[in-house]
Amino acid sequence: MKLMNSISIKIFILVLLLVVSFNALANQGDWYLKPSIGVSAFDDTDAELNSIVNSSEKIDIEFDPGVTLGIGLGYFFTDNISLELSFNQHENDADMTFSSVGIDANDKVEGEFKVSYLTINSYWHVQRKGSWRPYLGVGAGITTNAEVKVEATSNEVTLENDGDLVFQLIFGFDYELTRQLALLTELKYTNIELTDLQRSSADQRLDNLQYNPFTLQFALLYSF
Repeated sequence: MKLMNSISIKIFILVLLLVVSFNALANQGDWYLKPSIGVSAFDDTDAELNSIVNSSEKIDIEFDPGVTLGIGLGYFFTDNISLELSFNQHENDADMTFSSVGIDANDKVEGEFKVSYLTINSYWHVQRKGSWRPYLGVGAGITTNAEVKVEATSNEVTLENDGDLVFQLIFGFDYELTRQLALLTELKYTNIELTDLQRSSADQRLDNLQYNPFTLQFALLYSF
């Protein structure tokens, strides 16, 4: 039931993204550049470790808050609709409980997460009243790199992969500073299921790792 709900949400976001995008293509507007910085929080999760020695076992993961950096290139087709190509990178630490991978059983060890991704985001902007206006956005894309570095006293293990699907829901406000410049504040939910995170030797693999940051983000939007 939980899996079906997740699939339904992702299908709904994709359909909505396509509808808004194709409606937008009939109009003309302005290009914009959007650099951003933010902080992200995560729910604790688990993952599945597969290895030659142990066929399958659960790994508990307790995430720390992290930093998010991003850059977007977008186009306003109308005053109310824009489409954006966005690159984002999340970095955060976590406490991970392994029972293998060369680490003492049941000990918590430090993990470093670095996840970057490309998305196409569609936005609907409410008609501006004064300097403020809210907007809603949906996005979809793929990871360009996902890296998990596990540090222990005995060794260091790096697991990585790319190409996993990314889905986003966005709510924000923009404040118009000048005709070309605006300050943005966004709340963003990102859904990523990291799969096939492997060592270079491919003898261990992490699967089904839910990496779902809630991000408070600040950005500048420069129209040109």
